[in-house]
Amino acid sequence: MSYRIFAKAAVVCAALSSSIAFASTIEVSQPAVRATPPGAPTSGAYLTLANHSETARHLVGVESDAADTVEIHISEMKGDTMKMYQVDDIIVPAHGTVSLRPGSYHIMMIGLPKPLNAGDAVDLTLLMKDGERIDVQAPVLGPEDMAHYAPMAHGAGMSHDHSMGHDNDAHADMDKGSEHHH
Repeated sequence: MSYRIFAKAAVVCAALSSSIAFASTIEVSQPAVRATPPGAPTSGAYLTLANHSETARHLVGVESDAADTVEIHISEMKGDTMKMYQVDDIIVPAHGTVSLRPGSYHIMMIGLPKPLNAGDAVDLTLLMKDGERIDVQAPVLGPEDMAHYAPMAHGAGMSHDHSMGHDNDAHADMDKGSEHHH
């Protein structure tokens, strides 16, 4: 009998210590999703990622049941036109911070089966290159709140190098209605 109790205690201790050993080095803050009017097919999700590790981390995908397809995008000015491109990953440098925000890196939610209403929440799962999955619940913000939403990089003062993680020439020009390059 005491052997069984000891064995169960050992399993519980092993589970606790392994979850501590594998605790994420990525901190997620300021999550938000843009509310949509009825019939809108897309929305954007935003958040800030802070890397508390000694090595760069890569966000390579996002999953959500709130949309048929979820992609990582960047919006950039090309001349006097804003262009949007899908990117393969976002590099979060060691001890650095990256903000996914309107007009920059963001999560594109495509094929919404129903409107996203202010006050609701959307479940997102961030997929890291090393296989880690980070669950995030993002509040849906209406137009007024989105107008004031401005996640700022804090701590390391990370500036964005838009050449990282994608090749601008290889991505479809969204203004021409082309399909995304994968």
